[in-house]
Order: sequence, then C-alpha cells, then structure tokens
Amino acid sequence: MFSSYLRTIIYLLYVFFICESHQVLDPTQPRIAIIGAGISGTSAAYFLSKTPGLNPKIDVYSKDLVGGRMATVNIQGYDFETGGSVLHPRNKYMKQFAEQFGFKRKKGISGKFGLYDGSHFVYSEGDWSVMNVASLLWRYGFSLLKVNTLVGEMLNQFERIYNVQDDGYAFSNVADLLSAMDPSFNMMLERSLEAGLKHAGVSKLFIEELAHAIMRVNYGQSPDAHQFVGSVSLAGAETGLWSLHGGNKKIPHALLNASGASFYNEEVEAIHLNTDGRFSLRFKENDEMPLYDAVILATPVTNDTSTFGFENFPRQFHFPGRYHQTVCTMVQGDINYETFNFADSSSVIDDIFTTNRTLFFNSLARNYPVDIDDGAEGAPSVWKVFSNEPLAKEELDTLFSAINETFVIKWKAYPEYDGTTTTGNFTLHPGLYHVNAIEFAASAMEMGVIGARNVALLAASHLGVDIQDRKTQSFHIEL
Repeated sequence: MFSSYLRTIIYLLYVFFICESHQVLDPTQPRIAIIGAGISGTSAAYFLSKTPGLNPKIDVYSKDLVGGRMATVNIQGYDFETGGSVLHPRNKYMKQFAEQFGFKRKKGISGKFGLYDGSHFVYSEGDWSVMNVASLLWRYGFSLLKVNTLVGEMLNQFERIYNVQDDGYAFSNVADLLSAMDPSFNMMLERSLEAGLKHAGVSKLFIEELAHAIMRVNYGQSPDAHQFVGSVSLAGAETGLWSLHGGNKKIPHALLNASGASFYNEEVEAIHLNTDGRFSLRFKENDEMPLYDAVILATPVTNDTSTFGFENFPRQFHFPGRYHQTVCTMVQGDINYETFNFADSSSVIDDIFTTNRTLFFNSLARNYPVDIDDGAEGAPSVWKVFSNEPLAKEELDTLFSAINETFVIKWKAYPEYDGTTTTGNFTLHPGLYHVNAIEFAASAMEMGVIGARNVALLAASHLGVDIQDRKTQSFHIEL
C-alpha cells in the first residue's frame, strides 16, 4: 500500500515539476518547435495554428525578446523604432495582419530629404513639392520614370506569390519560390543592381547617387548587391510607406498570442535527430530535452550568426554566406548645422542619405515617437544614424553639436549581398525547416512572412495535412 502511494506521489511531483513548462499532451497532437520569435517565427506559428486539420502544439524559443529586429528604444519616456521601421503599401500580409488585429496606422510626418556626398548636398528638397519633382527630373531625367516602371513591374510579379500560397503550394528551396513569382527573379540574383539598371538604360548618375544612397540607407551596401534585393530596396523608397501606431513590433506580439503558442526565453544549443524521425532540443542552460515532430529555424543560421549543433543527422548542413553588420545609433540631441552648411532650423534636412561609400555613416534621419502622428511637440529631438561600424566620439561630434543621450544597437541585420553566395533551402531534412534562407534573396518584413508561410505549408504537409486540398488561405481572426 505504501509503495503505491509513493509511486503516486512521485508521479505527481514529476508532472508538477518536470512537465510544468511543457504540458502533458495528447500523443496524437503534433508538436512543433520554432526557434526565433521575430516576424518569421511568430508568423510561422500563426499560420500553423490556422491550418485546418493540424491542431498543433507549438513552442517558440528565443534568447531575445519577441519581435526580434522589430524593436523600439525608450528615450525620455517616448518609444522610437530602431529596427524594421516602414512597410510598403503592397505588403499584403503585413497589411492584412494590421487590419485583422485592429491596429491603427501611424501617419507619416513629412520632412525634407537630401543626398549628401560627404562635403555637400548633391540634391536636396525644398518647401515646394512641385519644385522638388521638377528638380529631381532635371537631375535624373527619364531614369526616374524607367526605375519607377521597373519597380512597378517587379511588384506585379512579386504579388503572384500570394495566390500561389493561397492555393497551398510550397517550395523546398528559395530559387523555386522565386520562380513561382517570375522566372526572371533568379536571373536578378546573378547580376548586380548596377548592371541591371544599366541594361535598362538607367543613367550612371542615378545609379551612383540615388540608387546608391537608397541601398546604403536600407542595407548598408552598394549597387554591387544583386538586382533582386536592389529592386526591393528601391521599392522601399516609394511613397505611401506606413508603420503602426505604437510600433511595428505589435504585429509579432499579436501573432504569437493569436497562435496559442507557448513562448520560452531560452537559447537552443542543438537539435538532435532521433531514430524515430522526431527531434529533441538541447538548451544552453536547461537540461530538459523536449521532443518534437517538426522544428522550424526562424533565425539566421550562418557561420557568423549561429553556433547551432545538428546532431545525428545523415549529412552535415552547409549554410553559405554571412550577415552584414549594421549599427543603429539613436541620438537625443541637436544636429550640427556647420557640418551640413545649414543656415538655420528651416534649412535642416530631415532625412540625409549618403552617396559616398567611404563615408563613416550611411544615413541620418530625424525620428519621431511611435505613438505620435502629427508633429512632435513636447517630444525630444531624436536622430537615427545607420553605419557599418560603431561611431567614434569624433564622428558623433561631427554630426551633432549637442548630445544628451545615445543608444547603440549593433546587430547582424541582413545578409551581405556581395554576389558570392546563393540562396539556400527551406527544407534541411524532413521535418526540419529554415525560414531565413529567404533573406539571401532579400531581407524585409514581408519577405520573412512569405518565407514563414511557405515553411508552415511544408511542415503541415510533412505532418500529414493535404495542404492543397485544405488550402490554408483563410486565417481571419475573430476579435
């Protein structure tokens, strides 16, 4: 009698202490682990949770905060965007998420922009929009119209992926996914943005100044990058860009919550393939090894970004390429009028893009709190500086006449698009997937969600769901 009581007590203690973080589950319910809680990881969890016939138990792991590179910093009581800051009006998934969760769009605050070569502005906007357009046309001529047409055609082709995914089609590698948009996209990976624009008849001046400046502000790189990511970058300079009132990071938080997934602030050290085809996770500071039917990597995995271990797999995985270091320096202070030859506050350029690849900063832009729509009365004067290396005191003093606070965020934000790497595979092994392979085509919030939906479709198919029959196009949330 005593031994049966003892066994019962031991079992209850096991359930309480050992299984508290990972509940005792229905053995027929598929278990899925997602490593990474940025927009890719949280949208993958969301799409999986909305897949008819799957009913998964999802665990999301991340050593970082939910949102990943979609983040804010608090300066004197106001939140400012530090990562993914703007969204394109044709980003279908991000737009739909914002609408479904009832999030309010943040109204843009208009400001002047200029192109700075390190000594003077080769172009700068004035107070009259008509004159600004006229001066752009005077400097760059028909190249503006040619690029606008090229970007428009590219976006039309890009949008095909939404119908393809609605019909339940998924792809094991990035090249096939791009081909589903348009076969020409893979050709764009094989030539530089500069070569592609030259082939289209775009002027050398446009490429050296405007295209170069846009690549520097968006990716910290030059038109030497391949044409596909360059086209995505040019699209990111169009009008109609938007963000969320309160910060774009609200979307990954809402996706995670709506998915019903459990979040664990833990660092995964290794993924182990078991003899039954399932996977165990090993953590850096946790002895528990939970078992999963599928694992999704929603985080960069290259030699310079990750130390993941892959244990007992039949082959070694090769992750080509490397990530580009970006340094975001938020400065609460006053811009240096003397450096930029500003006569007074009315002549200050709000968005300074640089055209000189040897200059120590890529861009300098006035920033506004995420919850302020019209004007910034009462808010601190905050500027965001993008650079490839941390800024020295002398460099900061060159840009600012007065500095009250600085916040430095250094990260591997996107791949190095130097033309020496190729896109990789979403499917690493049956049941093991890598969303961030898509970043070597282009790193953007919408690209991350497209990659996540593709991987969610692959995982659902692996777990026995006929994705083309059930069609996971419906993911409406009842609020």
